[in-house]
Amino acid sequence: MKTVFNFSLLLMLMLGCAENRNKSNQTDVNQFDSVSVEISIEGMSCMSCVANVRKTLSDLDGINEVKVSLENKSVTLQYNPNNISLDKIKQTIDKIGYKAGTVKKLPQ
Repeated sequence: MKTVFNFSLLLMLMLGCAENRNKSNQTDVNQFDSVSVEISIEGMSCMSCVANVRKTLSDLDGINEVKVSLENKSVTLQYNPNNISLDKIKQTIDKIGYKAGTVKKLPQ
């Protein structure tokens, strides 16, 4: 009985380790799916505008990182194109009262 228990415990540990290994591989794959872009934005004039753009884009599913620059009148963001399209991101910027302009793809 003790041998069966030890074998069962060993089997559960091995399966648990394999499951954890698979989960970490899935995370790595998702990181490779990210795209970084810079989008020019017309109409931002103050830090309240910056906060509004940052909060709105950060709340969208598929957006991983958002950096808004009032000085450059742009947003740099990292997103997963499997979860959200660039058109949807630009439409969201336009919906909150600004004008999304040119898009520049950035190196990873």
